Amino acid sequence: MKSLLLILILFTNGYFLTGQPAGNIYRSKDSCDSLLNGAERSFKDGLYERCIGDLNSLIRYCSLSKGAKERAMELLSKAYIETESLKKADSAVNRMLIRFPHYELKESDNPEGYNRLVKKYRIHPMLSIGARNTAKWLNYKQTKVYSVLDGLDYSSPYTTVSFGFIYYGWGELEFNNGISLNGDLTFWWARYDRNIKKPPSFNLQFWEIDHYMNIPVYVKKYFYIGKNVLPYVATGIGWQYIMTAYGNAVISYTKDDLVTGKNADYVNGESNINMLGMRKKNTFDWLAGVGIGYKLKNLRLFFDIRYCGALNSITDPSKRLNNPTLINDYFYIDNSVKLNQFEIGASISYTLINSVKKKKY
Repeated sequence: MKSLLLILILFTNGYFLTGQPAGNIYRSKDSCDSLLNGAERSFKDGLYERCIGDLNSLIRYCSLSKGAKERAMELLSKAYIETESLKKADSAVNRMLIRFPHYELKESDNPEGYNRLVKKYRIHPMLSIGARNTAKWLNYKQTKVYSVLDGLDYSSPYTTVSFGFIYYGWGELEFNNGISLNGDLTFWWARYDRNIKKPPSFNLQFWEIDHYMNIPVYVKKYFYIGKNVLPYVATGIGWQYIMTAYGNAVISYTKDDLVTGKNADYVNGESNINMLGMRKKNTFDWLAGVGIGYKLKNLRLFFDIRYCGALNSITDPSKRLNNPTLINDYFYIDNSVKLNQFEIGASISYTLINSVKKKKY
């Protein structure tokens, strides 16, 4: 039993000893700094194999600062080049650029072989998220007019406030050649007013407030000017979902208003009329936009202009008679209306993942 216990103790100690990597001796900051300085001296003295061994241990076992790790990975690839281990040098450069996608090559400080190796790679943002702040202008375009009373002009325009500010988030997946796929998510509200009048005193006012969820999906094409300036064009399609729609109506007329067919003076109003059942819950639009951006490492700032043209009506003509109160008491009916949008705004994005790939010649 004692022999078995002794064997177990020795086995356990041996496990822990072999489980501790030799590189653990370099985990202290002073030891890591000393090892990096030693690797640099070895490189200058032409002791490339020693330099490579020290750097591999350093990168594997040390918790280095960003600057020190970049220095170590750069030196490792140079050392591999000096030993003519070009595949290992290429792999080291690849790992360095993945870890430091904004690495700045100083050609005058490096040998030509290293410069050529680094310049073989193309780096661009691959996955980014962002936020946009825009001023939005709305335009309601009537495509078909319906009427209740023959004597009233139901082509009265759908008017709205001049503009409003909205905020929303967006994501971008960029491919090669400056082409990216984008998607936005935004919530916003819109109000329109209609005023239908007829002498001598008929006056019908209707206004409605709608809340939307909007998801446009579009493609961008960047045209790189220099290193940091990013003009682009965009085109795509948007989906809008109307979440709420509440209308308000006020009517007044007198017995002199023969158009109503009623020999009476009348005033009435109603608020918060649920119009959702008379609206198309899903509408679509095409979009086109231009912009210009500036890139600063993982951050990109943009100034954007966008126009969205509606593809179908926000009102459902097949359900325009669904509210008898609006028809009989207020003589009100919806027209077919498309909602167009124009935006000017600014956006900011942050790159989560960069793409590091070799250039194709």
